Amino acid sequence: MDLTNLKPARIMLVEDSEGDVYIFKRAVADAKLLNEVIAFRDGREAIKYLQDEKNEMPGIIFLDINMPMVSGFDVLKQVKNIERLSRIPVVMLTISQEEEDIIRSYDYGAVSFITKTVRPENLLDIVSASPGLQFVIYEAAR
Repeated sequence: MDLTNLKPARIMLVEDSEGDVYIFKRAVADAKLLNEVIAFRDGREAIKYLQDEKNEMPGIIFLDINMPMVSGFDVLKQVKNIERLSRIPVVMLTISQEEEDIIRSYDYGAVSFITKTVRPENLLDIVSASPGLQFVIYEAAR
């Protein structure tokens, strides 16, 4: 495999809390990842971005469950129902610890479920060690 054409994959964060967006971006920066984080404040914005084939697709999506207008579950279902998006790993990132939310996340196709009680500096370690999740840092240039 020729690694010269690899570039960092985009990380998409869909999160309505400005503070949580800051913490997440800080964790990525502290981990010294080269990945760009694109943040969307609500599910509608994220879906609109993902549906536009001209936009660069993320290598992974971190998705809050409880958002106004369009919930994280609705975004997850739409991502998994669009063929060209369906293989993008989606991690649910939420304050919820309800068993029903965890089961529903996996039923809809999430690869991991992380509660926001996790310390920011450990976030990426936990995600990359999640069973069944291969954390994508690089993707082949097109």
